[in-house]
Amino acid sequence: MLAFRPVASSSLSLPSGSYIYSLAAALPGLSLAAISSDDSLRLFDVRSLQVVSVTAGSTHENGVTTLTEYSGVGTEPGLLVTGGRDGKVRLWDVRSASGKPMLEMTTAKNAAVLSLACRAETNFIVAGTELVSSQAAVVFWDIRSPRDHRLQYVESHNDDVTELQFHPTQESVLLSGSTDGLVNVYDMTITDEDDAVLQVINHGSIHHAGFLSEHAIYTLSHDESFSIHPTTDPDNTAQGPGPIRFGDLRQHLSCEYVVQTLTSGQGTHLAAGNTTEKRLDLVPLMPNPQWQFDQSNVSRLLGAHGEEIIRSLYLDEQWGSIFTCGEDGLVRAWKPDDASAGQDDQGAAHQEEAVTSNTKMPQAKKDRKKPKDEKRFRPYHIK
Repeated sequence: MLAFRPVASSSLSLPSGSYIYSLAAALPGLSLAAISSDDSLRLFDVRSLQVVSVTAGSTHENGVTTLTEYSGVGTEPGLLVTGGRDGKVRLWDVRSASGKPMLEMTTAKNAAVLSLACRAETNFIVAGTELVSSQAAVVFWDIRSPRDHRLQYVESHNDDVTELQFHPTQESVLLSGSTDGLVNVYDMTITDEDDAVLQVINHGSIHHAGFLSEHAIYTLSHDESFSIHPTTDPDNTAQGPGPIRFGDLRQHLSCEYVVQTLTSGQGTHLAAGNTTEKRLDLVPLMPNPQWQFDQSNVSRLLGAHGEEIIRSLYLDEQWGSIFTCGEDGLVRAWKPDDASAGQDDQGAAHQEEAVTSNTKMPQAKKDRKKPKDEKRFRPYHIK
């Protein structure tokens, strides 16, 4: 086991009791962005975790829900996209001091935006919406003409659209996932919605889904059930391999919740947390001979965020650091520590406390009374 130790911790000067929802690269190698329950969009330095700027104090009128990078070949660094419960999608330039978005797009009926995907090379931003008036939409905009959407699919899902992801190599192929249990794969060049659907996977209420490779799709439900499915070729009617169903990962990986997948030059890992044991494991997901978890090569974040749930991870390969944020209102930076790989969890907790106390950041809110609201039990479905 490779152990990671916390080297810095910060509250980002957020109000007491805040949750930090998500992290994204702002200026690669320099700063990261975070969205939180106070509706702010903040930048912080990757070395010190000190706040660089508050891009927006009020990112969306009724609460920010999602954050992603707008990056690609030929695009300028520092562009971020947010979605909110006000039905707005906003493009921000973090280098600007105006506090205003560069562009703003609006969903039909101001349906809350729950998921985003961007393909900067083709100027596309896509949003998945909450179910409103029996309709949940996947909406496409070309940022060169943001006033009106370019395309919209409104019949493929009948509940909240919680996940969107573009295919890694095929620019016109998009995946969507929903709490209706379905994952759909579309060809965006086809405007007729029925004809545009290339593949449908029925898995269960989708927390996350995406492409593991050109030919493999993973599905993760809100009750932590996990499967891997081969992509299908509409022009090939031959029977292909079936899905690999791992079932409930809480049993399979001895965890309590799953955060996300994390892909790097070292492959794909699944981030699985355990608040009782105060740890978060990065478990390699290996493709050969068939997709399986390599539990003999786990990387462990010792102490994690204590008894609080981690909401998001970001891997900075340039600095060799992992960044986490969570329901304790903290961002933490982690570095590998080979010497501590064999220490027990109690020693890890002592080490974490020592590191945190040596920083000049506000103390972790470990002892505050946690509100018993829906966020604690359904942490990834922001309401």
